[in-house]
Amino acid sequence: MTLPDLPDVELLTWSSPVACLWVAATPTAYVGMVEETDEGFVANGSTSEDLGTFRSLSAARRAVYGAWRGPAESATTAQPTAA
Repeated sequence: MTLPDLPDVELLTWSSPVACLWVAATPTAYVGMVEETDEGFVANGSTSEDLGTFRSLSAARRAVYGAWRGPAESATTAQPTAA
């Protein structure tokens, strides 16, 4: 029996090195971060691009993940707090 070829998979993990800051990374790359501010949860991608300010931590995390994975898997349910 031959197993099908599977795409390379990297595990994305989140850490919180200090209060109100969450950092996403894989074993080989920095993915992005989320910082909690008075305005909401600010998401930034791997090249420090501003991904928006969100009402919830989970929405901001989805934005970081979506920017990393590309448009095919971007989080369409994430709603920024400001237009």
